[in-house]
Amino acid sequence: MAVPNGLAASLDLRLLVVFDAVMRKASLTVAGDSLGMSQPLVSQSLARLRQYFGDPLFVRTSGGMSPTPRARELAPKIEGMIQLMQEALEVTAHFDPATSSRTFSFAATDFGAACLLPKLLRHLTQHAPRIRVRATNAPRHGVDEMLEQGEVDIAVGSFAVSRQPFYQRRLYYSDYVCLVRREHPTIRGHLTRNTYLSAVHAVVAPLPSGYEALEHFLLENIPAANFAVIVPNFLTAITTLPSSDALFTVSRRAGEQIAELLGAQVLELPVDIPGFTVRQFWHERFHKDPANKWFRDLVYELLANPGYLPGDDPGVASDSSPPTA
Repeated sequence: MAVPNGLAASLDLRLLVVFDAVMRKASLTVAGDSLGMSQPLVSQSLARLRQYFGDPLFVRTSGGMSPTPRARELAPKIEGMIQLMQEALEVTAHFDPATSSRTFSFAATDFGAACLLPKLLRHLTQHAPRIRVRATNAPRHGVDEMLEQGEVDIAVGSFAVSRQPFYQRRLYYSDYVCLVRREHPTIRGHLTRNTYLSAVHAVVAPLPSGYEALEHFLLENIPAANFAVIVPNFLTAITTLPSSDALFTVSRRAGEQIAELLGAQVLELPVDIPGFTVRQFWHERFHKDPANKWFRDLVYELLANPGYLPGDDPGVASDSSPPTA
């Protein structure tokens, strides 16, 4: 759209709405009524438009306000600009997971992702088949930057995120259990304190955020020589479980899931190690986004309610308190 030099920057976009209304209604009065404007105000707007474009634009005839050739040339371009503005300013009030092809991402430990993904994928296959999910390993130093930059929609874990502009929501509390292979030569369904402290252990180093109590206990109470298997992540550790006599201390929910897959023993700890709370976190920028809220609610239902099965109505769970200082 060509306009005189210097005028484009000063053009009031509201005038384009007036142009569009006059073009459609062929009457200043009717156009004004549709916009909630008086006829004199519409006339003033039209006068400014004529000055901008150096053309009468609309001429009064027996059939109403008839557009000039210049106005007809401008009309589809102005209509397109108005449509773009409306789309840009429109707030989507509804998100339909059944038809959406959006990709959602979350940050978690490898165990956290392994616990969430099977339930999540079963639900999506049945209720939102076009949605895709991307899991990202949560860095040990925290997930603040990933959330701020929009690299992930949410983070799930026991992270130290307690400042503005982040929201958080409690999912569940977990203590620890001990895993050993079912054919262990000496351990059968029960652990004593002495056995636990003197046994060889498989350990993840460094442990992720939230496992500080476990890390502190192991370093303080288990001789260094007893760490027979040291691996960089949890999933690597479990691959050693069927062929090793080492003990593997892990969160209860993850431990029960692993034991079911590997046929391992799940044993109660004979020592006192404080557990941890798992939460989901998100940035304030996405707090009111309908799609992000749907994903948060779904993760909440899948993790906070272990009995939830795909096919059930996940309902609507309320968000947590506003950002903490």
